[in-house]
Amino acid sequence: MKHILVLESDRTFALRLVRALGRMGEFNVSMVPTLKEACLQLVQNDQDLAFVPVAEGAKIIRSLRAVQPDLRVILVMPSGDEEIPVTYSGNVQGVLIKALVDVELETLVENVARQPMVQTGKLGSPVTQDAIRSLDTATLIATLQEAHLGRLLQTIVFARGSKLLAYWGELNESEAATVAFQVGAGWEGNSLPSRLQFIHLPARAGDLLLFTHQVLDDFLVTLVALPEAPLTEVRQQARRMAKKLTAVVEGRALAHTGLLGNGFGLGKRPSYVIVWRPLDLLPSQLLIPLRRAISRLAVANACVLTHVQVQADLVQLVVTVPPGRDDSWAAYLFKNGSEQTIHQEFEMQGSLWETGFYATESAEPLTDDELRLFLDSSAETANSAE
Repeated sequence: MKHILVLESDRTFALRLVRALGRMGEFNVSMVPTLKEACLQLVQNDQDLAFVPVAEGAKIIRSLRAVQPDLRVILVMPSGDEEIPVTYSGNVQGVLIKALVDVELETLVENVARQPMVQTGKLGSPVTQDAIRSLDTATLIATLQEAHLGRLLQTIVFARGSKLLAYWGELNESEAATVAFQVGAGWEGNSLPSRLQFIHLPARAGDLLLFTHQVLDDFLVTLVALPEAPLTEVRQQARRMAKKLTAVVEGRALAHTGLLGNGFGLGKRPSYVIVWRPLDLLPSQLLIPLRRAISRLAVANACVLTHVQVQADLVQLVVTVPPGRDDSWAAYLFKNGSEQTIHQEFEMQGSLWETGFYATESAEPLTDDELRLFLDSSAETANSAE
C-alpha cells in the first residue's frame, strides 16, 4: 500500500493520522476535507486505502466505491463507546478509534492489506474447468440452502483453497470472501480433516467461530457461528454438508437439485434482478429479518437467490425462478411476502414498500451507477407526485 486517502474535516486529527502513517513508512498521503474532493482525488489517481469518518447510511463509502470499486476502506470512529451502524457491515475492511491511532494503526493497516477485495455481486463462476467437473453457482447455493441456519449458526461458506465459490446466510459477499481467505490461507499443511478458528469481521460486534471441514482435495466448507453455539451441532452440520457438497463436486447430486435438469442457464429457468424501495428508510433492526424472510420465501417457492442486498433505502435481489414464472411473479412474491412477515413478527401496520419495482432479466445485480440512477429516478417521481 503506497497511496492513501484521508477524508477528514477535522484538520487536527487528519494531521495526526498523516504523521502516524509517516512513522510507519513512505506513503503518498492525500488529505481532503470533503466527499467531493475525495471523489475528485480518486478520479485523478487510484488509491490503495481510504480513511473515512462514520456517517449515517454509509453514503460516503458508496460514493467512493462508485468511482473506485476496489478501494479498501478504514472507518474512523470518534470513540469506542459508539455503536457502528449495521450498514457498514461487510463494506469496510477495518475500524479505527481516533484515540487509538498511535497504538493500533500499524497492525490495522497490515491486516487490511491482507484482506481480499470482492466487488459485491461481481463474483464470477466458481470454477472454470475443474479436473473433476465444472461447477454451477446456482447448484452450489441450492445445496448450501439445505443447511439448518439460525441465530447461532449464521452462515455457510464453500471455497476452494482461499477462493470463495458460494455462500449462504447472514454474512454478505465481502465477509464470506474474507472468511474463505482466512480459512484457506491457513489450511495448507493441516493434517486433520477439520479445524476450529475464530475471526473478527470489521463493523461487527464480537468474534465469530469458524468450523471448517474438508470436502474433497482443497475444497473446504466452513460454518460461521456465534461462539456460544454448541460445538457438537456445528461439527455435525459441517460434516453433513461436506457429504452433500462432495456429491455435487463429483457430479452425483446435479440431477437431484432439479436446476440443470430444468435447463438452468438455457432460458427455461430465467434469472432476474429486481429492485424496489421502502416508503421510508428502513430501521437497522429490520434489515436482517428482511433478509431471512426473503431467503425463506425463496426456498419455499423453488427459487434460487444468488444475490440479496437489503439496505435502508432499497432492496435488490438476483433470483432464478421456476419454469413458467416471470419477474412480476417474483416481485409480488418477495415484496408482499416479506412485508407480511415483518407485519407478523413486529406487529407493524401499513405499507412497507413503495408502489412498483424495477426488474430486468439478468444473472448479475445492478452496478453502483445503475442503482444510483434508479434511486435518483425514484426520488424524482416521488417529488413530482407531491
